[in-house]
Amino acid sequence: MGTFLIALLCGIVGLVGGFFAGAFIGMPIAAATHMSTFEGAAGYFAVFLCGPIGGIVGLVLGVWLALRRCGGPKSFFALLAYSGLSLGAIVAVSAGVIMLLLFFDETLNRNASKPQALFEIRLPPGTKLPDNRRGIEVELNTDKNSTSAYFDKESHSDGDRPVISGGVELAFRTSRRILLLKIEGEPDRLFMLKLPGRPGRSDDFGPWQRVDYLADAGDQPRKATPADQFEIRYRPRDPNVEFSRPIIAFELSLPAALPLPDDLNSIVVTAEEARNDMNGAIDAESIHRENDRVMIGGTVQLASDKHSLIAISVPNQPTRVFEIRLAPHTWITETIRYATTSPADNTRTYGPWQNVGFIHEPGHKEPRPAKAEDDAKFRYMLR
Repeated sequence: MGTFLIALLCGIVGLVGGFFAGAFIGMPIAAATHMSTFEGAAGYFAVFLCGPIGGIVGLVLGVWLALRRCGGPKSFFALLAYSGLSLGAIVAVSAGVIMLLLFFDETLNRNASKPQALFEIRLPPGTKLPDNRRGIEVELNTDKNSTSAYFDKESHSDGDRPVISGGVELAFRTSRRILLLKIEGEPDRLFMLKLPGRPGRSDDFGPWQRVDYLADAGDQPRKATPADQFEIRYRPRDPNVEFSRPIIAFELSLPAALPLPDDLNSIVVTAEEARNDMNGAIDAESIHRENDRVMIGGTVQLASDKHSLIAISVPNQPTRVFEIRLAPHTWITETIRYATTSPADNTRTYGPWQNVGFIHEPGHKEPRPAKAEDDAKFRYMLR
């Protein structure tokens, strides 16, 4: 047992020293191979690939030295056994410490973007919202904090029922969350959010839920009745997941006769999936003519890991919608490619052209399937 503890201690020292040595050696390797430094790709290679390799080598070397010093077994199989046991013990203890820290940590996504609760509050039929939602506030109250919500820029309606939409940050792990709707001159309306302490994420809103309590100024809250026709639905959002999704570069091919706006920034590109949407951008320098077509290029981050609808809106024209499907776990292979490939070595090309899938006409709520005369083509590649 004493030999193992000494081997474990030396293995830990070797692991730490080897990690830093491997990361240090990895930087000149990245430079010599002209690895991309965009967004720290070369650093990721050194820290997350060379560093762990160096750590394993250092651990084995530390165990070997310990066995020689302590007069322990010196066979190759003994070295493998002691190294494996040491590594297993280090991993088990580290995992236990991390789990304990996470278990007792009540702050969600520490050192990262906080999760949010995106909500829609549906008001009674015939309700008139004031301009700019003046006199309306929404806040989240928990047993750990209170925070104000933000509103989406544009309001919308569900039939004759106005809908207030927005979001609020979920900073702490707690299951006691109350969303408070305050309208000037009216009692406060309390909605009990049925979210777990760690809310996770969802791309879809849950079902509509009636208001739970009403509270006049200075009075205790009272149970809402069926006559209180205020309803809410919500979903948890994790920005860290959304902004790690794949990014594509695309080309849109249109007939040359179609007019383009002078201000190319007026062309709107959006990736949509369920209730997620991500805004893209048009590359002005990519626009050119090829045969009898106009080619427009740009980039956009997908709204889901495996599927997105790409909506491209040119002023005074219907919105063209294209469908993208990716293989499962594409983000894993793309992360590896991104970290190990420099821009000079990137040989990726655009995929095949695909026809427009749907057309969203101005003034129509739902898109229609594209027809043969809807002449638009789209191709893309993962960036």
